[in-house]
Amino acid sequence: MSEEASEPGLEKRSVFHDDIFEDRVALITGGGTGLGLEIARTLGEHGARLCIASRKTDNLEAACRELEEEGLDCMWVACDIREPEQVENVVSETMNRHGRLDIVINNAAGNFPAPVTGLSYNGFKAIVDIDLRGTYNVTKAAFEASLKKNGGHIVNISAPFQNQGVSLQAHVAAAKAGVDSLTRTCAVEFGPYGIRVNAIAPGGMEDTEGLARFADAQKEIQGGGSNPLGYIGSKRDVANAVLFLVSDAGSYITGQVFAVDGGAGIDMLKMNLPRVD
Repeated sequence: MSEEASEPGLEKRSVFHDDIFEDRVALITGGGTGLGLEIARTLGEHGARLCIASRKTDNLEAACRELEEEGLDCMWVACDIREPEQVENVVSETMNRHGRLDIVINNAAGNFPAPVTGLSYNGFKAIVDIDLRGTYNVTKAAFEASLKKNGGHIVNISAPFQNQGVSLQAHVAAAKAGVDSLTRTCAVEFGPYGIRVNAIAPGGMEDTEGLARFADAQKEIQGGGSNPLGYIGSKRDVANAVLFLVSDAGSYITGQVFAVDGGAGIDMLKMNLPRVD
């Protein structure tokens, strides 16, 4: 298992054995496309049995077929995570097939660029409902059905800008700030049950829908020239961070929000000083 990195000359190979999640079951929301699909693939490549969920049946069918052709164990259930009954059905279907649920990746999210003055009441509500309420719905259902009894792992996919002021993202930043807070609270409350809860805040990642929604100028702000590593990350970079957090290598980590952004979040001036050899 290897993948070329965005930085020329670097090849990324998994440092984990391909059976570390043998007999483990992972639920990935928003798993039919993009980042969610890559996270599912990475967990599956390391032995996990997969359930992917999203609203669009066509995407789920195509993704599940793709993963199965790669030799991975995958099922899919259509679900709108804003609806608790549908979320409970996804968890129930997963439990009916596998008898357990060990890993939950809250990846499903909504986003569209809009200034506060151009953002409708319903537009703001829709993003909060998907990103924040949806994360809560999935977390609660998985906790009650399996994690409370058996322990496990939850990783919430957050965002990189809620601690700053970022144009066109007021709705998303507000929702993801809630996700970060929910991550920390659940880590505190779920710790006694043997459940670790963390979040990942990806930067601009190549070939993702989120990056595609913004203009070329926004790509420059998010990507290559604006982080200390000097290149845009890949979906596999985020998936590898998830892999670490839900593995035994991350066994003493909980309640944390990890930036996977090439250092963009700490480079305030974006001066991009050259190497001095």
